[in-house]
Amino acid sequence: MAVTENGSQKIEQLLLDLLANSLFGAGREVPCKGALLPLVWREAYSQAVTLITFSGSAPEGCSEQFLLKMRGALQDDMRRLIHVNKEHLRLHKIMTEAGIPYVILKGVASAAYYPDPLLRTMGDVDFLVNESDVPRACEVLEAKGFTRNPKEHEKHIVYFDDMGNLEMHVTPAGVPKGAEGEKTRALLKNIVEEAKPLETPFGTLIVPSDFHHGLVILLHTCCHFTREGIGLRQLCDWAVFVSHFTDSEFCDMFEEKLKSIGLWRFAQVLTQVCTECLGLPERSFAGERDEVLVQDFISDIFKSGNLGQKNATSVQESVLSQKDSNKSFLGNVISSINEIVYFYWGFTRKFKILLPLGWLFFGGRYVLRSLVGKRPKIEIKKLKDRTDARNSLYEEIKLFKE
Repeated sequence: MAVTENGSQKIEQLLLDLLANSLFGAGREVPCKGALLPLVWREAYSQAVTLITFSGSAPEGCSEQFLLKMRGALQDDMRRLIHVNKEHLRLHKIMTEAGIPYVILKGVASAAYYPDPLLRTMGDVDFLVNESDVPRACEVLEAKGFTRNPKEHEKHIVYFDDMGNLEMHVTPAGVPKGAEGEKTRALLKNIVEEAKPLETPFGTLIVPSDFHHGLVILLHTCCHFTREGIGLRQLCDWAVFVSHFTDSEFCDMFEEKLKSIGLWRFAQVLTQVCTECLGLPERSFAGERDEVLVQDFISDIFKSGNLGQKNATSVQESVLSQKDSNKSFLGNVISSINEIVYFYWGFTRKFKILLPLGWLFFGGRYVLRSLVGKRPKIEIKKLKDRTDARNSLYEEIKLFKE
């Protein structure tokens, strides 16, 4: 079924209305009937918000065949979610028995702020340990039968077994380089020591303090925003987190510290978007709403999908985006290409002289695959328009600028 631009906007608005009702009891009218519901479902799936969107809805006018399919998919999502929750608990048991302090990043920690924690979808189990405990944690996980992923990453180590994946971090995703990065790391210094226990339906886990959790999800959102794009799941995480605090509590906890690392404006804009789209009650700390900026932001979310799954050209855009205005266009391009090489060839972090070989190899491979249809074709005009739009957003939000 082809969807016009107006039709697409209607579907997007229906999805936002369903989410607003589920998250905040917004009371929005949702005439979601008949042929529209499968399209809303498809969009919710691409945004990883099917459970929170449809768990409380009573759709009308749809075929029995689709309703059965939807209910079956929701049951599958719930089974996966229960499995991941149990994987969090398995990690807790392994770390506590070994006497290794740890803290969960995102996942169950984010779910705790939802009206129903079992409606927040999750993937891998992300956790953080102090750098001094990394060798011991690796030893313990390997003794438990986990296999280490040979691909090296600057911020985390991946372990897996037949049950799932564990991502062990020493630094949360999204911490920038340079002076802002040093300030950010200082704010995260005691994340393990200041962690708190969380009682879940499956058992006790260790999660960050409110401040550290808010900073982690803000950094994570910022990280994906400047790469493949963010989806509605990340927006929902921020909305439900903010809703737990009064304006004065939020400002006391975050304003001075976020201003010091240049993320206060980003937090304000995210909150404005949550109010406009998800029904989050107005928050005075967010400032006067910039309607154009908010609409541009939500447009970027719907073009991206959860972690960029709707945007086939996200890699191309990320390479060309002016993420750091302190660098030249060429400097940003080189930094982006370096990150790609680092991801696939971790050894180049130690042997940077080999980076040009990585540029040639991965750049040439991408061009070749695009020519044979295995990667999106490089359409210069569309790529420029999309990149210009993202650069405009970065400039408005002033990421990591005091």
